[in-house]
Amino acid sequence: MALTGKGLTQSGSVKILTIQKKATEQAMGVGVFQFTDDYSIFDYGKMPDPIPGKGESLCRQAAYNFEQLEKLGIPSHYRRLVSSTEMEVNLVRILFPQKGELRKGMGNYLVPLEVIFRNSLPAGSSVFKRLQSGQLPLSQLGLKEMPRPGARLPKPIMDVSTKLEPTDRYLSWEEALELSCLSRKEIEELKDKALRINDFISGKAEEIGLEHADGKVEFGYTPDKKLVLVDVAGTLDEDRMLYKGVHVSKQVVRDYYKTTPWYAALEAAKARGQPKEQYPVPEHLPRELLEITGNLYKSVCEAWTGRKTWGAPAIQAVVDDYLAFLDQLKVRAR
Repeated sequence: MALTGKGLTQSGSVKILTIQKKATEQAMGVGVFQFTDDYSIFDYGKMPDPIPGKGESLCRQAAYNFEQLEKLGIPSHYRRLVSSTEMEVNLVRILFPQKGELRKGMGNYLVPLEVIFRNSLPAGSSVFKRLQSGQLPLSQLGLKEMPRPGARLPKPIMDVSTKLEPTDRYLSWEEALELSCLSRKEIEELKDKALRINDFISGKAEEIGLEHADGKVEFGYTPDKKLVLVDVAGTLDEDRMLYKGVHVSKQVVRDYYKTTPWYAALEAAKARGQPKEQYPVPEHLPRELLEITGNLYKSVCEAWTGRKTWGAPAIQAVVDDYLAFLDQLKVRAR
């Protein structure tokens, strides 16, 4: 956290929050999210290549979602767009349960949980690792046998993880209940709102030919204990989308880096318990893939919002370019 002319700023790996008015016990604060073209994968932190148009795409798509969800009776902390990459939001307090700062009945705080909804299990989903390790029982997915990558779930399921710990960890709903200091009724309201948000995102994705595989949301409480959606939802960073089975999010760069020596070195460094500052440095993305990834963000944003901001190629055309890139990559690897 650093002091600036506007107020306090908190820099994440992909967006910057400027706090214009701090939240108190009695009142919400005010802040501005600045969406950058940076991205982060594998818990490494900021990667070396900004993705052209990514920040503006996320900002426009998130604002559209907040406005549509408000019409559906799902309130959020969204106030207004300040610019094409900046969004004004209401702020709640950050109270750490592990420090004893959070107690039952309090208001105006971030619920220290990340709620993940899953509609299908695409290749790369963390669910497969958890199933194989025995951390996640099949019954929790409503399944009787081990699923294959790409399997559609009979109905959406929800996972929950910590939000305010150094490394996020999955929880049972009983553990989430205890950690968050919520009542059972409040947890059920949180689940219901998450599923309604998932329904909206899935329906919108289907309208433009996308499959909404999974996503995540966060919530906060206002001073008068009203549950509101916070952070952002339904973008290519928060949610996993596919077009005819092909990923159209930063999963494409995840998949690319998994083929590089850097990924293996990074996993080895993590296994040894090395601090982040000693992680190996990733190589740059090929220029071709960088352009394709930027076009994915832009084309999905335009189709999603119905506004031709950049005149980006259609989603199908960008996916075709991506598949051609993968073919060339295979040729070079021979």
